[in-house]
Amino acid sequence: MDLLTMAIKNEIRTQYKSVRKFSIAVGIPQSTIVSALHNGIGGTSYSTVLKICRKLNLNMYDFSPLFNTNYHGMSIMAAYSQLDEKGRYIIDALFDLELKRCKGVDYTAEIKETIAEAEKAAE
Repeated sequence: MDLLTMAIKNEIRTQYKSVRKFSIAVGIPQSTIVSALHNGIGGTSYSTVLKICRKLNLNMYDFSPLFNTNYHGMSIMAAYSQLDEKGRYIIDALFDLELKRCKGVDYTAEIKETIAEAEKAAE
């Protein structure tokens, strides 16, 4: 069961105590909600999922693997977006070198060249 389906199921239990009460409150047929919870919310129409999430005060993107980033990762992305072109160039170059190091690729010759380019860009 995916994270969003589990979160919806838990919130329905917590806030409404039963699927029947929730279906009446949200205005969606009980059979639709039962089916979504049983089969996973992924097969349910976007508008229905959105309506369910809004009623339960859930952000469906918080449960998506595409958007599931920890706080540290989000703060890094926020800081990166504030950099100017030179700053992004330097971080991109450093990131590429670090990836090569992690993969075991010899990058020693490249590092001198990258540092020289970064110093030029910083001028």
